[in-house]
Amino acid sequence: MRLIWLVCFALIVNVGIAQKTYVGVKAGGHASSAFIEHTIFNLNVNTTFLPGTSSGVFVKYLPKAANTFLNSGIQIGANYVQKGWRQTFLTDEPSYTARMNYLEIPLEGFGYFGDRNKYFISAGFYTEFLLNTDLDPVPQLNNMGGADFYTYRAGRDRDIGYGARLGGGMFRDLSIGTFQLEGFFSYSFSNFIDPGDLTTERPDLSNHWAVGFTVGYMISLGGNKNVE
Repeated sequence: MRLIWLVCFALIVNVGIAQKTYVGVKAGGHASSAFIEHTIFNLNVNTTFLPGTSSGVFVKYLPKAANTFLNSGIQIGANYVQKGWRQTFLTDEPSYTARMNYLEIPLEGFGYFGDRNKYFISAGFYTEFLLNTDLDPVPQLNNMGGADFYTYRAGRDRDIGYGARLGGGMFRDLSIGTFQLEGFFSYSFSNFIDPGDLTTERPDLSNHWAVGFTVGYMISLGGNKNVE
């Protein structure tokens, strides 16, 4: 968190000398799931995709461009992200759905090129804070066809995590503002299930992941303009 606040301060200080500093909002959709496994025991957990949405605010800082083909910048933001997974069974037992909603604080670096259309690739890390959950009732354990079942349990498991995020897309300056289209992939390195004693079969690997897109709108706080 200290690093995030330091970057925020640097962004504010450098607005006056930046090539361009944007403040924006974005929203989009994605498919998320969870990787639930154990490094010692063989678990039978079949997880599938769950649709979700995300929305947030961000600041994109473009330092003074160098005379090169590829330039770079940094971005920080705050996002509301729906994550989760669906577990299916080989019997007539209904699938189990788990939704976990997070506040994500990402810090990303990106490289970009282009004139009117600026194409970019981004990579960075995020910290996430669990806001709430929506969990289906526990399935009938004797009707799962030999499948294992594990899910998030409040009070036992973790509500703070971290992970990595990769993205790519384009943004374009227009007279009414700047629009951005991005595709992304995110993966949580931290486990949302507390494994406890590794001699038990409770998963010691439980990681969220998601793939999707966002659409953003930004305004410039200053710097050189290139609009149509």
